[in-house]
Amino acid sequence: MVNRQSDSGGEVETEVALRVLSRGFMDLHRGVRAGEIVNPYALPETMVEGMQMVSKLCLMASIEDLGDSIHCLSDIARRLPVGEWGLPQFADPFRFAEVKLLSTEPAAPTEECQALAAKGLSDDAFEGVHHRQLREIVQRVRAATRLQIYSVLRERIVRRPVYERRELSDFLEEHGIVVADELMRQWSTEIPLGALRRDGSFNICANCGGLLYPHRDTEHFPDGRCRIGPCLEEAPSSRVSATVADATGWRVFRDDILAFWVGPGLAEIRLYDQLRAAGVDVTLYPRDDAADVGRSHELGIDVKSYSCPRLLGEVLTERLGGLTSFDDRYVAIPDATVRRRPHYLNDLRQAYRGATSVKFATVSEVARAVIG
Repeated sequence: MVNRQSDSGGEVETEVALRVLSRGFMDLHRGVRAGEIVNPYALPETMVEGMQMVSKLCLMASIEDLGDSIHCLSDIARRLPVGEWGLPQFADPFRFAEVKLLSTEPAAPTEECQALAAKGLSDDAFEGVHHRQLREIVQRVRAATRLQIYSVLRERIVRRPVYERRELSDFLEEHGIVVADELMRQWSTEIPLGALRRDGSFNICANCGGLLYPHRDTEHFPDGRCRIGPCLEEAPSSRVSATVADATGWRVFRDDILAFWVGPGLAEIRLYDQLRAAGVDVTLYPRDDAADVGRSHELGIDVKSYSCPRLLGEVLTERLGGLTSFDDRYVAIPDATVRRRPHYLNDLRQAYRGATSVKFATVSEVARAVIG
């Protein structure tokens, strides 16, 4: 067997395959989000090309073809980082071996998948459709409150992924943003049948506010199990905060919103709440999302949930985004990620080669540093 990582040309080929595959998953997800069925015989061209590249790598490594089934490939991408797929070219020391392309639950492209997909394209080619849609709503309210409204809507989505229609409408009216009501409806769906208990009721997760799905392991999950990955890392027991007897009028945000905003947003909200409780004057998503948590031009904190520190370092090197506009800059990594990967922060610091100074630390370390 040839060690592909000993050949710089082979490593480039491997990286290109991973990037094209990432673009394929992004394009496939857009179709699913639009209501299309995953048809193995009518996949997006990028997905077909990515699968063909994976098949070629498998052939060269003399292993079973991982690229011959979109369903099998999606399943392994959801469960494992690419370095554990069994494909030697993707394994360590490949620098992106720790990348996960799809979130486990709900299944959707990860931030890392989006970053890989966007490589080499124009900056806005793969900009999140949700950010664009939300900003379009923000532009329709009076100028004096635009930045505040963006933060209000983002915070509301993260804190209340399951909501009652009338209550949300009252909330939007109270804040003068009824124009967002239709967008919220488009981004959400009725409570899935799989989340309902036998009597038609459903449970809400005490940790993240999402749905608890009935689970066959009733000993460990008597109230059901949350399906939002970062929530399960924080609170594996999945306890219930409330039981809703009748699902009529209740909705939950769609899987891509849960994966893109709610899951990663849990650490942002926790940090924000901790700082506010300690008397630190900060806001969520300040200045039109220039950072996740910050204050004026003084302090900016971005919380990043990448599995692979090397990829995150490269992404931040190329584009630090709005964080550059703050005097004091932090990139905070969820504590659970660093506990699972003890050398994460060291590898991230080595991978970051940007000219702008940034402090890298866990979420809890950032909180202690800011509180003082």
